[in-house]
Amino acid sequence: MINKSKYTQEIIDSLISDHKQISNEGKPNVVDPALHGVPEVEAGSTTSDIPRLVIRGERYKLNKPNSGESQHLQAIGFNGKAKTITTSLPKEDVEPQAALTDYLNTTFQFSATPESIIELVGYFKLFLGEAFASLAERKGGLHGYKVSFTVGDTGAMLAYGGQRGTAFFSMPGSTCALIKDWESCYHLFHDILNAKITRWDGAVDVFDGIPSVNDAVNFYRSDLFNAGGNRPSCSVHGNWIEPDGAGRTFYVGKRKNGKLLRVYEKGKQLGDPQSKWVRWELELHNRDRIIPWDVILEPGKFVAAAYPCMSWVNDIQERIKTIKNTNKISYEHLTHYAQQAYGALINVMLEVEGSPEKVIERLKKPGIPSRLELADESIETVFADNLAQKQNQ
Repeated sequence: MINKSKYTQEIIDSLISDHKQISNEGKPNVVDPALHGVPEVEAGSTTSDIPRLVIRGERYKLNKPNSGESQHLQAIGFNGKAKTITTSLPKEDVEPQAALTDYLNTTFQFSATPESIIELVGYFKLFLGEAFASLAERKGGLHGYKVSFTVGDTGAMLAYGGQRGTAFFSMPGSTCALIKDWESCYHLFHDILNAKITRWDGAVDVFDGIPSVNDAVNFYRSDLFNAGGNRPSCSVHGNWIEPDGAGRTFYVGKRKNGKLLRVYEKGKQLGDPQSKWVRWELELHNRDRIIPWDVILEPGKFVAAAYPCMSWVNDIQERIKTIKNTNKISYEHLTHYAQQAYGALINVMLEVEGSPEKVIERLKKPGIPSRLELADESIETVFADNLAQKQNQ
């Protein structure tokens, strides 16, 4: 049995009221059908209800109030077929940086020649940073592309060949943490490469755990994830019967439909069973959907607009705070298992080597564990709280 928290109970009624009020403010914004000489197309109609469309590319708007997106029907041929195209919209009264871009995939036209590859890497260096200034070829292709590369040590990947003359560029969360200037990134992909976004994730971290995964379930039960009146599917992962500290996840929607929300206990999944840290993460794909490039400039507005229950999103997200919390938990997790695995050996080494300094000299090696995602930040910055606590002891 999942109980409603005080936080949810206080806002859930107002969210429902606001949602109903906006949804009932008249008919959806449908283009006047009389101008086109066809019967009116109501929001929610299926393609089987759509009259024969004879003008290639002709569009009919199907905007749904309070859905965080606009929709239009677009003819795709001369035989009467059409499909619904969705465009994600921002919530204008929200702090633009109330979310973080945590995944970005793009495609763009690209003809691979030695000169064009050198030029592209030069663009990466100029607009994304020095860390993106080299390529290392991978074995095999990627997502149907014949040739693929890792980009420096950033975690980003580039691929091309075999997909209608396009290239694919992918930046997972660890790579996004390296981007210091999203306007520069926008200029590269939007203005220079004329790329389109095929996947974008926007994340909101709540370190005090409010709203929680339980709150997400209660929002769902109260129909506050309904976009334009349609209830999305939901699913769960983890131990919901007897929570064991390993973390739980609540999913809304499906990736194959182009829109998915993950609400999960991130601190617990990183290894701290007592952590309150919860992440709300929206994942959009370009399956019959247009993802505007403004998502990387104003991610908070798009996450807040995704569902009626997301109106609480309005606090500035700081990447360094996320990095610090991730590494604090990861550091404790790694040192715990290092003690379990090698603590007894270190006792013997102290006897054999004669001093802690000689033991450390024999054990240490260059580099940083991959689990510690420092991005461009120094150890002193990321672990400032730990170092200050040590000095005060």
